[in-house]
Amino acid sequence: MATEAIERKIQIEAITVETNEARIDDNLTMKRVSPKVDVLQILEPVRRKLASIEAERIISVIEKTIDKLEKVTLLPHISYNLSRFSVALGLELTCAIREHVRLEQHFYYTVTKLIEADHPEHEEDQSGKHKVKTKVERYNNFTLLQQALGSSVKNIIRLFEGTPSACQIIQTECRARKPLCTGLILALKKLRNFVFGRLLISPVEEKDKTEFVENIILQDKQNTVIIATLEAELAAAIKDKENEMLKKNEIIRKLKNNLLQLDLFSEDSIRQIKQDSEKQQQGDQKDSEGRIVKLQEEIAQLRTQLNNSITEHRSTEQALRRRKFKTETEIENWIQKYDADIEEKQEEYEQLVKIHKDEGILLFELESKIEAIESEYVQVVEDRKRRAEEKRIREEQIYLMGRAAVTIQSFWKGFKVRQLIKSLKKKKKKGKGRRK
Repeated sequence: MATEAIERKIQIEAITVETNEARIDDNLTMKRVSPKVDVLQILEPVRRKLASIEAERIISVIEKTIDKLEKVTLLPHISYNLSRFSVALGLELTCAIREHVRLEQHFYYTVTKLIEADHPEHEEDQSGKHKVKTKVERYNNFTLLQQALGSSVKNIIRLFEGTPSACQIIQTECRARKPLCTGLILALKKLRNFVFGRLLISPVEEKDKTEFVENIILQDKQNTVIIATLEAELAAAIKDKENEMLKKNEIIRKLKNNLLQLDLFSEDSIRQIKQDSEKQQQGDQKDSEGRIVKLQEEIAQLRTQLNNSITEHRSTEQALRRRKFKTETEIENWIQKYDADIEEKQEEYEQLVKIHKDEGILLFELESKIEAIESEYVQVVEDRKRRAEEKRIREEQIYLMGRAAVTIQSFWKGFKVRQLIKSLKKKKKKGKGRRK
């Protein structure tokens, strides 16, 4: 019976192992079907700086707009606390802000009058006291005041650009800005970042990225089709596995029933084993009580030995403490001596550093003098070379002139000699004729 129970347990374990392996295979197939692809690195821009001047101009325009908007949105707070900011802003800027506040009040007054003109039932009957302005004149005043406000804002921004200290002071008051204005500034900053990112990408890169995205979309569609087919196959495989699992569960149920029957049959043997184990436990308990008594006697002996060894080693401990105190005092004396030596060496080092600095200053002065003398020496050498060259040229000219004079003289002498010879020949011929 026991061997049959062991065989059935082995069969149950084998079935559970097969089911676990099937589940692991299913998980692996699901992981293989759905791979993760990270394409964010491919879609990021290659460059980090703008390549064209036009792009830089666009970004600078947006940044200047943000800067001006930050200044303009703080004007209500500055005008309300103008007495606090008047010293830091300066006289010219304070006067401009006051003029702006005056124009703004006049503008609001004109707007209210326009609204009252649009709703005549709210107007009072003032005939005979004041001249009533027509609607056209009020609208013209409204447009003029609107233009004046625009020019006033431009003038204030120009004055802020001329005084950087005032810009720094008002930037510290950014918390006083209204939430709507802060939202507008944040939106413009996001627009700047978006435009900057778009300008970093060239048209060719944009085309490549669109093609890449289209390819990814196409691959995604193909993958969805493949996933659908694989899911259908997976559903069919899961159905088959479930059918197999139902069959194996039926086998397991039968085996469990057999195991329950085995448990009922093995209760007698278990009862007998318990009785034997209780008898053995009683015997072991008696043996353990005797061992405990022996161990307690040994513990008492060891405690007496420990007390004896403590008394023996107290004297050695005191001697070691004295030796430790002596070594500590020696170490302190050595440290004091080392500190004194170090102080002396430090003084010597400072003196040497002072001497080195003085010698360095003297060396610098000597080097400056040597450089001045060297420049004079170079100039003198160049003058000597120039003079020697001029002397050599003059000597060559004198030599050439002497040779030329010698050749001219020799040529002249030869010419004279030839003339003399010719004249002598002529005289000889005339003397011969006379003689005949």
